[in-house]
Amino acid sequence: NMIHIENWSKEQVDYYGRLIGEAFAASPGIAETVPKEDIIKAFIAITEGYYKMGTLYALSENYEGFLAYWDKKTKIPLKIMFRLFFRMLKTVRFRSLLKIAASSDEQYAKLFKDADDYIAVSMVVVLQQYQGQGYMKKLLAPAFREAEKRNCSCILDTDSPKKVVKYEHCGMKKIAEK
Repeated sequence: NMIHIENWSKEQVDYYGRLIGEAFAASPGIAETVPKEDIIKAFIAITEGYYKMGTLYALSENYEGFLAYWDKKTKIPLKIMFRLFFRMLKTVRFRSLLKIAASSDEQYAKLFKDADDYIAVSMVVVLQQYQGQGYMKKLLAPAFREAEKRNCSCILDTDSPKKVVKYEHCGMKKIAEK
């Protein structure tokens, strides 16, 4: 069912990036310390980065939720990293940018540095109007399947203990805390 997001216009990337940002801004975690508009602007840029990397997926053509994931060997191209950094620097207040950067520290890269491979879920989000309807589990299923196929772990970092409970309900287990 998942669809790989490609051939979107800049307007579509920005539109769905805004909806993704609004969903993150309404959830526990970084939203408790960063102004809503800064979170939204950051996720517009982040969504563009995942889109340009080719790692952005949607649950269906209804776009109930989005998933960005890759394997251990995936490297973010410098051009995309710089574009993301400068877009966020231009649109997000510096204080907010520091908090967002601190919350997105990919601890899994440190914990799994000796693993041959892993599937890293970098973003999983159900848009606000679809929350509470079981979409999170469906969103994570392709990453779980890919990890199972490769016989490796499917991992993610989160910024809130409240979100840990959701992910555990979807089949993940907590292995560390930052």
